[in-house]
Amino acid sequence: MENDISTTPSLGFYISTDLPIKNKSSDRLNRIAFAETIAKVIFQWHNKPSLVIGLYGNWGSGKSSIKNMVVETLGDKEGKKIPVIEFSPWQVSGQDILFEVFFREIGGALGKTVGSDDSARAKRVARWKRYASVLSVAATVAHASEAASNPVQPTTFGLISKSLSKVFGLSAAVVKVGAEGIESEAALETLSLSELKARISDDLGSLTAPLLVILDDIDRLSKEEIRLILQLVKANADFPNIIYLLLAQKDTVVKALEDFSPGNGDAFLEKIVQVSFDVPTLNRKQLQSFLFEGLNRLLTGESLSARFDKNHWGSVFPAIFPLFRNLRDVNRFLGSLAFHVEVFRNGDTFEVNPVDLIGLEVLRVFEPNVYRRLSQEKEVLTLEPRWNRDKKREEDKQRIDNLIGFASSERKPDVSKLIAVLFPPTRLYSHGDDQENRWFKELHVCSYQAFDRYFQLATPEGDVSQADIDELINQMSDQKALGGIFARLAKKDLLETMLLRLRSLSEALPLDHASSFLAALFEVEIEERQYDFLETPPKARITGITYWYLHRMDERGRIDTLKEALNRTKGIGIAVDTVGLFANSTASSGSAESFVTSDEGREELKQACLAAIKRVTGENPLLSLKADLTFLRYWSSWDSDAATAWLSTYLQTRANVVHFLQSMVSTSSGTGGNKRYIEVVPVVRTVFAFS
Repeated sequence: MENDISTTPSLGFYISTDLPIKNKSSDRLNRIAFAETIAKVIFQWHNKPSLVIGLYGNWGSGKSSIKNMVVETLGDKEGKKIPVIEFSPWQVSGQDILFEVFFREIGGALGKTVGSDDSARAKRVARWKRYASVLSVAATVAHASEAASNPVQPTTFGLISKSLSKVFGLSAAVVKVGAEGIESEAALETLSLSELKARISDDLGSLTAPLLVILDDIDRLSKEEIRLILQLVKANADFPNIIYLLLAQKDTVVKALEDFSPGNGDAFLEKIVQVSFDVPTLNRKQLQSFLFEGLNRLLTGESLSARFDKNHWGSVFPAIFPLFRNLRDVNRFLGSLAFHVEVFRNGDTFEVNPVDLIGLEVLRVFEPNVYRRLSQEKEVLTLEPRWNRDKKREEDKQRIDNLIGFASSERKPDVSKLIAVLFPPTRLYSHGDDQENRWFKELHVCSYQAFDRYFQLATPEGDVSQADIDELINQMSDQKALGGIFARLAKKDLLETMLLRLRSLSEALPLDHASSFLAALFEVEIEERQYDFLETPPKARITGITYWYLHRMDERGRIDTLKEALNRTKGIGIAVDTVGLFANSTASSGSAESFVTSDEGREELKQACLAAIKRVTGENPLLSLKADLTFLRYWSSWDSDAATAWLSTYLQTRANVVHFLQSMVSTSSGTGGNKRYIEVVPVVRTVFAFS
């Protein structure tokens, strides 16, 4: 499957998954029956005192989704239509405004109720507004009521019309009749609070259907605002035909009430809420199912699927799943992961290990303090080369403990397990270069060569992208195309970095087109520079790549591949330097086995080198001033007369003499600094003789 934008779900899809569902058709948690039960209780409550229903659940448990299904169910009922007032107090700032909006929302619904004429609705609204003004002189409606009751002001009707239109959104006809009704009921000013409430009770009792007032996200309010909302509900709980549906995390509300009634917050809440429901619990199996479904939809494309190691996932998943508590956690995580998956898609390449990316995203979303610290601990999280690693074990252990210490207390054990899975070096075991090479091949975050990609969200400056590496591997059969890739990297000053990456991957590169790959590799043009004591020069790096790349073949295969590469390449400087080393070597060095064990095999390589030298120097006796002349070291050793004869022809210009001497200059690096010298080989005598 192509990684085409048209075949992958949009980012908006994942980012919007944290929103509550709007209707029952979107329910995937089998909560329709639960919502319909709540709707049935509401629908059957008519001509009775107010009812306060509590719907309790933690953040992200699905309270708002259930509320939406309740509202949809009520709308589907035949017969009476229940007016619904949805009020999210946390969107309102300040207690005075909270008070005003609470009464305004209910007043607006009273002005739209069916079953009454315009005059009756306007009077009902006026009495409700007057009631609100009695409770709080700060209410905007109160000022309008006072103006309406003052016959001295000539603009009374205009002020009332403007206020009612703005606050309640009533029709022009209702506003006009309502203003007349208020003017004729100036006696409202003389009614006591109890008398006013009695009138309002009659108004509400005459409704053909109750009002449903939904107060969502109460637990997001401050403690003072939570108490105010509950006091407003309690103060109006004796009105008939009003049903309150309160959505909240119960323990948060109880804590807010503890300050008001110490030790009795729960009991105080029970005096207000007559019927309570708890959101059905989502079991872990359901949560896992939703997580897997989202991941399967997100992790599409051949390049990404090819890097998804199921065995590694089997280790990572048990470490990450305990950090997911509810469906909101899953949706938040998928939204964040969706963004970063797109960041790391690079054409047909995926720049990081998808399983490790999932593990890091879990830390980013749920333990951001730990995640932010990771990039600062590369030394202990990877096998990045450094002095005296083994002597710093206690120090490294303390740094790892400090890193885990940034996790929240309840998740610290899970974070510790996840860090250990993602970063094996933190276990303080011994690991060799072969382990680092495998980690880089699989693009694990614990590879010091891949580590920075994850945190810079791009290919770090001075590094090659995985797309560059994949392109090179895909073109291994095309020597010319490979030459173009190496030339492009050289222009970007990235050739040495690519050689470093290829050395790490040399034991994993495909062998199908080994001769064309090596022929192109031998032709790279290297800009000579001074190398530090710990640096490996590019030519030595190419020798290492060649050895470890071909050591997977048997000896016959190695010899034949090198002979074919020598026959195809024009880069005899690097080619002869590399193959000549193998041809002259008679014993293994260190842990590396001898490349060729037989004298016959070494002789074959020697003759292949000589044939390549004669072919290239014969085609172009003068070569170019960029040509690597170090092949003369072996040529002069194997066939001094032929080497001397060619060199006598070559050294006809001052430029060629300078180039020759530069090619013979070697640099010795040590703790005392770099030393440069001319390597004396038999052909150098020709230079002095020529002079």
